[in-house]
Amino acid sequence: MNIFKTPSRIERVIWQDREFYIKRDDLLHPFINGNKARKFKGLLELDLQKNLLVSYGGNQSNAMLTLSYISKLKNYKFIYITPPLPELLMRAPQGNYAIALKNGTEFEFYKPPNKRSDVDALKQRAIEIAQTYNGLFIPQGGACDLAKIGIKDLALELQEDTKNFKNPVFFYVSGSGASAGYLCDFLPSVFTIASAGNEKYLTELLLNIGISKLPNILGLQTKIPFGKPDIRLWKIYEEWLELGIEFDLIYDCLGWMCVKENLSIFKNKEIIFIHSGGLSGNPTQIQRYKNKGLIS
Repeated sequence: MNIFKTPSRIERVIWQDREFYIKRDDLLHPFINGNKARKFKGLLELDLQKNLLVSYGGNQSNAMLTLSYISKLKNYKFIYITPPLPELLMRAPQGNYAIALKNGTEFEFYKPPNKRSDVDALKQRAIEIAQTYNGLFIPQGGACDLAKIGIKDLALELQEDTKNFKNPVFFYVSGSGASAGYLCDFLPSVFTIASAGNEKYLTELLLNIGISKLPNILGLQTKIPFGKPDIRLWKIYEEWLELGIEFDLIYDCLGWMCVKENLSIFKNKEIIFIHSGGLSGNPTQIQRYKNKGLIS
């Protein structure tokens, strides 16, 4: 099953008085796009015996949303393990959680026993359900070998896109790190930033999923807690909107902030920024900016 408009196009844009090339993976599909479309492309090609997918993570996860769409397309049952919801979200579903509900996702709101790590407990619960019902377990963010299929396709497109470039470098924002990590198997000069945690944390994630060639992990002068509204990210968001491209506020705007702070290391290089998609989460995040009084 191929539902994507590939290859996605490359756009040349001037930002901050510098030339950039944007890989428009946000245009792959109206609902399934960005790095999740690449990572889960292989899933669309599978035929599961039990028609059951099981995964875990946060209640606004882009991976969750993508898996919910794929499950709907393939007529799979999708069980998603997440911590108990805030009362407001339970009463009035919104964002990716609301869309996943409409797509038929079955949620289990799991509170870890004792003092175990939330993420580890959610993972073990998801594995338990997948094993019990012979379903396919998908790690958080899609960080598994299945992701290599779509990432290889992306690499082949990028090789063609940049065949006449002199010194291309590729920037791909990391959540789990799988996309940037697997891309290193096919392309040199891959750069990324850890959107959650720090450089050491991302390195550990990459090593844990068997990545042998690590991307160049860059940091920020001042770390922004994951998902926290920050006026600097909003300004970047608005600047790109004025240029005609929307990026998500949590991942890609952070990536652009990183690129901006590290421009000196990209001297005489062509920067290809791979769009992560995930724009369905922006309305919820924009509301958070309003609630914080950062925007009107």
